[in-house]
Amino acid sequence: MTAWRMVRIHLKRVLSLVLLAGLIGISPPAAAQAVDVLIVHSYHPGYDWVDGVNAGILRPFQEAGISYQFEYMDTKRHPGEDWKRTSGKKAKAMLEKLKPTVVIAVDDNAQTYFAKDYAGRSEIQVIFCGVNADPDRYGYPANNITGILERTYVDQTLQLLNMINPYWDAVALICDASATAELVLKRLEDTKAAGKLPVPVVSLSQPSNFDEWKKTVLANEQDPLIKALLIPLYHTVKDHQTGRSVLPAAIMQWTTAHTSKPIVGLWPFSPQDGALAAVVVDPHEHGRTAALMAKQILAGKSAAELPMVQNRDGYVVINMKCASALNIEVPFEILQTADRIIE
Repeated sequence: MTAWRMVRIHLKRVLSLVLLAGLIGISPPAAAQAVDVLIVHSYHPGYDWVDGVNAGILRPFQEAGISYQFEYMDTKRHPGEDWKRTSGKKAKAMLEKLKPTVVIAVDDNAQTYFAKDYAGRSEIQVIFCGVNADPDRYGYPANNITGILERTYVDQTLQLLNMINPYWDAVALICDASATAELVLKRLEDTKAAGKLPVPVVSLSQPSNFDEWKKTVLANEQDPLIKALLIPLYHTVKDHQTGRSVLPAAIMQWTTAHTSKPIVGLWPFSPQDGALAAVVVDPHEHGRTAALMAKQILAGKSAAELPMVQNRDGYVVINMKCASALNIEVPFEILQTADRIIE
């Protein structure tokens, strides 16, 4: 088995954009109706990860005739503590109103400000997905809670970078200061301490605002030791004057325009916004797994009968437009086996 085959880790091709658009376009039941499943998202519709999770959920639900309702906490665009607490209360009010049999809680903020408060309560069955933290932080698993843990492919992404060019032997990490970023950094530090990173990550930076972000990028550009950048998350960076969140695509576009060094990420939005490549967590797997667990519970099982699992699927994204701009020749073997190529 080649090294490339080993790094692909069950890579699966992404659902077509046409199918995704069709699934996301299906209208959920009216909010006033009782539903089988309440889906509580930490973030907002239109965010790449959210739309991918929804696509994974909706296909099994449509096939089985399961009724559902969405609640979006919108904490990516509004990361303040007051907003998070208020949005968690709104999700709880929606649960009381709809009285679903099952709740699917997506990502860590939905656990912190909503779902964890129902651990051990028999009146509701909860399934989580997209959880980066250790589950015991939320009191999981419980007799009424199970789900799928999210584990990013940091070492595989760095291995991909090394395979594209083995001379990129030092990487700097830059990311926002979101709660998800903190969890990603902790796991990266653990992986680094265990000696499992294929390329050394020699610095970690979390700029407080876009002005500081720019300074960090330019400093790394001038550092001859740094050969590439790992930028997993950049969605809560704020303008230093207005205090408003800067559009993530604008942050990546500025970054790629002001560095000559390749950038890799851990989610699909990074190469979509202009980074070179990523081995990414598949949001469809998280949504699909949660939906199939919900179907089993609606058929009579309890969450306690369904063991927690961890994501196993991922896919490789290569941005050839970026590669061309950086005069990088991506090996044919990588292109041949990549799941998505952006041209």
